[in-house]
Amino acid sequence: MLQIRSTHGFHATETRLRMATKQAGGTVLAITDMSSLLRTGAAEGAAMSLTLCFTELYTPLLAADIRFAAFLPVRVAVCETSAGTFIETISPRECCRVLHRPDLEPEAVRLEDWLRGVIETAAVSAASAAGPYKATEEQVYMRATLPQRVDCVGTKIEDLAGTGKVDAQGG
Repeated sequence: MLQIRSTHGFHATETRLRMATKQAGGTVLAITDMSSLLRTGAAEGAAMSLTLCFTELYTPLLAADIRFAAFLPVRVAVCETSAGTFIETISPRECCRVLHRPDLEPEAVRLEDWLRGVIETAAVSAASAAGPYKATEEQVYMRATLPQRVDCVGTKIEDLAGTGKVDAQGG
């Protein structure tokens, strides 16, 4: 198991993990908030699972043994506990052991090193980061967002409300 402690909070770590994946040439296929599945009192903190895809690293493993499809794409968990925020994932080398394919360990090590680099990039302190991050559309939390209300002609309902003049004249 790969486990690295983050110097950031839960949400900042999740955001930085998505950004680090993109910078490393990967794709985030899915983000699952596991916190809602925790029963009250059963566990402290929060948990989120990200499904990461690194196509060029997965291809040799899948071509050699299709059973790797049970482990790929890799899921990475961001977990918040009283001890801090951790990023965790299963070791690709462990997948070789489970499948009894020690001959594929060199490819698995390559994937594991790549994953470790992405996780460490996401976990480092802001002082050592390459530069300031800008907000992106992916950082918007869409759960409570209301869609625009548009009538059958395409006019926004919000545009029809009011006096038809700009309320604030500037300053």
